[in-house]
Amino acid sequence: MDIQTETTSQSVPPGSPPAPARLLYCRCAFAQVIPADVKAEVLEGLAAAGEGFEAVADLCDMAARRDPHLLELSKGQGTLRIAACWPRAVRGLFHLADAPLPGTGVEILNMRTLPSQRVLHALLHGDPAAVEDSDAPRDAAAKVPATLNAALATQTPDPTAALGQSGTGPAGDST
Repeated sequence: MDIQTETTSQSVPPGSPPAPARLLYCRCAFAQVIPADVKAEVLEGLAAAGEGFEAVADLCDMAARRDPHLLELSKGQGTLRIAACWPRAVRGLFHLADAPLPGTGVEILNMRTLPSQRVLHALLHGDPAAVEDSDAPRDAAAKVPATLNAALATQTPDPTAALGQSGTGPAGDST
């Protein structure tokens, strides 16, 4: 297991701001069903963003071994954003490992169907539409929000920087 940050499961005191999102990146090292360029671009983007995240070699392998870290992840505080493959498969893997994910507070992004820029934006800023599109076939999920396209067209070094921290585009349009 290749962990870059530690996850804690301490409770948040009442009145405190919500816990920051926890980011989990699956390298899909064994099945290799995620396009290599997408995996590389998302991982590089996460590292460049300076946000804490966890990278694991393979969620399928962890589930098969019933790795106890999956239970820690499922029980942690704050939103858990996972970059992996099909959401139903990821939920099934956690269930197989006796660490079912909660019904809310989990955002699974499908690197098999979404472009890397969209996965990275959704990991760093949240993007309910990208989470919803993660269950869609590749053609439908490949659409990139207009504000992200604009940032890419101007060749901004960090395409997510042009979107700001709120995840909204011009005129408050949610991306």
